Amino acid sequence: MSFDVSWFAVRSFALDREPVLLASLDRRGIVTQSRRNGSSDLSLERISPLEFRLRVHGCEDHDFGNHYCIVTPWVRSATGVWQREPDIKAKPIFLSVKMDVLNAFKYPLLIGIGLAAVIGLLSCLIGYCSSRWCCKKEVQETRRERRRLMSMEMD
Repeated sequence: MSFDVSWFAVRSFALDREPVLLASLDRRGIVTQSRRNGSSDLSLERISPLEFRLRVHGCEDHDFGNHYCIVTPWVRSATGVWQREPDIKAKPIFLSVKMDVLNAFKYPLLIGIGLAAVIGLLSCLIGYCSSRWCCKKEVQETRRERRRLMSMEMD
């Protein structure tokens, strides 16, 4: 006995949408996967002669929905001819993906605030040093500047 196993996903809470083929394993052991948009990955494994497992690695929000498999048994007769039996459809399993927003943004936010504070302090230090030592000009006092008040008639 041999099996063709195909895994499907329906991207909705109900089974009213068109199913999408995720991956399949034919009776010869050849695995085919459909093209995926996200960074999540799939793997198929055979646990026992009658058990198969689909694993979703790195789940993302587009992986939610009802997942089910269809198994096609192939029976070899005494003459050596393979006969296809009727398909068996498993019950759907709903997969929901919950993202922890606090943990997702905690480290980038802390790193960004820290770098902004360090760069701000560094720019203040550079500005202070350059104004203190580099841009200092000698001011020559003239005779007119020494006199504080001057009458308008004399000017």
